Amino acid sequence: MTWTTEGSVGTLLRWRLDERPDHGFLYVEDEGPWTYRSIVAEAVRAGGRLAELGVGSGDLVLVRAGNDERFLAAVAAVWMRGAGAIVMHPAAPAADVVAVAASMNAVAVLCDPQDEAAKAAPVPAVPVARFPATGAVDAAELAAKFEVPPVGGSSAALVLLTSGTTGKPKGVVLSHDNAWSNLRATVSAFRSDTGPTPIPDRQTPPNLIANPLSHTAGVVRLLFALYVGRKIALLRKFDAVVAKRLVDRHGIDNLTINPAMMRMLLEKLPPGADLGRVRYVSSGTAPLPPALREEFESRFGVPVLQAYGQTEAFGGIAIESAKDVLRGHRKPGSVGRPLPGVELRIVGADGAALAQGEIGEIVVRSRSATSGYIGAGAERPIDDEGWLRTGDQGRLDEDGYLFITGRIKNIIICGGFNVIPEEVEAALSEDESVREASVVGVPDERLGEVPVALVESDDEADSVLARASDRLAPYKRPRRLFVVDTLPRVANGKVDRPAAVTLARSLCGTS
Repeated sequence: MTWTTEGSVGTLLRWRLDERPDHGFLYVEDEGPWTYRSIVAEAVRAGGRLAELGVGSGDLVLVRAGNDERFLAAVAAVWMRGAGAIVMHPAAPAADVVAVAASMNAVAVLCDPQDEAAKAAPVPAVPVARFPATGAVDAAELAAKFEVPPVGGSSAALVLLTSGTTGKPKGVVLSHDNAWSNLRATVSAFRSDTGPTPIPDRQTPPNLIANPLSHTAGVVRLLFALYVGRKIALLRKFDAVVAKRLVDRHGIDNLTINPAMMRMLLEKLPPGADLGRVRYVSSGTAPLPPALREEFESRFGVPVLQAYGQTEAFGGIAIESAKDVLRGHRKPGSVGRPLPGVELRIVGADGAALAQGEIGEIVVRSRSATSGYIGAGAERPIDDEGWLRTGDQGRLDEDGYLFITGRIKNIIICGGFNVIPEEVEAALSEDESVREASVVGVPDERLGEVPVALVESDDEADSVLARASDRLAPYKRPRRLFVVDTLPRVANGKVDRPAAVTLARSLCGTS
């Protein structure tokens, strides 16, 4: 079989169909596995409906599919038409559907038959119902129908949604070339041969996907599994008890989750419960408080690798080495070194590179990085030399390890002093009573703005604040702290910072 990592990323699924059509590839929690044959059969059906609508090369199709077997079938149907898939979480409201379809010129939407919000879009809706795990269509007949047309490497494969400066969704355009580059770079962190891997003859545990497939962390894990010939187990929505059950059932040996999910495992699993055969956990998508990392490692006895990435970079930028961490070699507070193929530097406000150890904005350059945005706030994030401004602050040490210090646009300027929310959140999270904290800026007549904290805690606000004060310089201390039942969150479990700002201002009476 010829493996060519160029053109449409849809050939990943075609390779697997040709290689072993009835191989069980995808579990949806306790259901499955779905075979390549069954997934392709649904892709062909949905692709036929798109063809009837005239969808073709260069078009964009909105895909509203959750974490089940339909997601891969739907995006594969789009790639069959030479089009790009705008992926949206199915819980996004009708207003977002209308705004995205209009601002990004979508020509159709693939969705659940009962998805009323999707039907609000001013474009045809193609229903995608759940389908059997095993397909009955002859493999040769299916292969003849599942044609993946040639596309330019710069053509859009996926458009991932993120919030613009106005709060309206904007699309991060990720090309087929971006996808191939990301896959090769990810594999290169584990072995010298960066090509796709045949499906192994021996039984190997699946990779657990805990994040929404409509988000970077989820879809990258899906493509990676296709690339290396590994099975996947999908969680519909993160649930600690279900995750534990799948870990035990399949002998899953690693987890990629975010800090909120780590906290849920700590809280929801009974005392004495372990993580089975899991050798390490990778944490990404949000800052990892040192106190949470320490508690998790102490409780479960497995190391937590920190990772750093962005949707605009198609996921990973830097990660701690699993080999190093398993050997006990790590630099506290670091997110590791840049992935192979990723150039990284620290720059000042004028864009000039800073000296080693100095704190500035992190800029990266790689073949995985987006070419730009579409939709609301569609500014160009890449400069003429190909550098992506991440908006994150950090520093590099003498060994090339990256340390993240905060988010530039989140910085609170309090009386002329810069307060980094992530630093204050980490200090608050050291408190045993605090499950998670979010610190935001609230307008203040005298100081311009002041830090205000929202925390999930079982203790009184005054007590939490008093204990944290000893760990913070006076100007960094939250002027007010509110205990909330639950912090506002987006679909992948991260704190919804704009919503946290709105909540904090309302509680302070400044909204």
